[in-house]
Amino acid sequence: METFNLQTTQNVELRFRVASIGDRIIATLIDLLLMGLYAGLVALISELFGTVSESAAARVLLLLMPLVLYHLLFEIFFNGQSPGKYIMKIRVVKADGTPLSVGAALIRWVFRLVDLTFFFGGIATLVIILNGKGQRLGDIAASTTVLKVPSKYGLSQTVWTEVPVGHKITFPQVELLNDSDIRTIKEVLLISENNKKQHSNGALLQKTKDAVSKKLSVTTDMPNRDFLITLVWDYNTIHSTPERELV
Repeated sequence: METFNLQTTQNVELRFRVASIGDRIIATLIDLLLMGLYAGLVALISELFGTVSESAAARVLLLLMPLVLYHLLFEIFFNGQSPGKYIMKIRVVKADGTPLSVGAALIRWVFRLVDLTFFFGGIATLVIILNGKGQRLGDIAASTTVLKVPSKYGLSQTVWTEVPVGHKITFPQVELLNDSDIRTIKEVLLISENNKKQHSNGALLQKTKDAVSKKLSVTTDMPNRDFLITLVWDYNTIHSTPERELV
């Protein structure tokens, strides 16, 4: 099983499964099916109206434009997932763990002509196999990859977490963190929860705690997991209530 180590901006390494060739092919076939259905609908509509004027042709071309921009628009507005990728539980992500940017999505879309369209996916398949990181040419150029992301701890999780009633802010320095930092912390907590028996689990929590402590300039003897959970609670408390109660 091929894996990809995401090196986040907090220098915390997260390991995920690389999407298999099979997953990507099936996702592509699903997308092609949906695109075909949309094209058929456009053809049916134009047939019903039965006009061949220049304005009608222009409208048909305009209606077909979403097919050209299909992957670009879905990856930008749906966090790196087309409908096919969503069904197959795979997602395009940046190699540093940050969300897919518009620029990276655009680069992948441009290279799609070479990777997939012109050579029927042959080049893409060959590069993915040789690369070993789930990357076709477009991914290499955009510094992205396609990962298998289980829904139980996907990269799309939000920063929101239910905070215990009466929770008091312990680390007001948490304001120095941003949404990306909190998402990384939550990702680490979820991964560690699902890999309790692995020896690397404690090291991951310790490395995350050290990185965040250094960024916040705080020192605490609080256990690693408790410290990270407290930071998530503090962050949510600060950003959800107008009055901040500190201890």
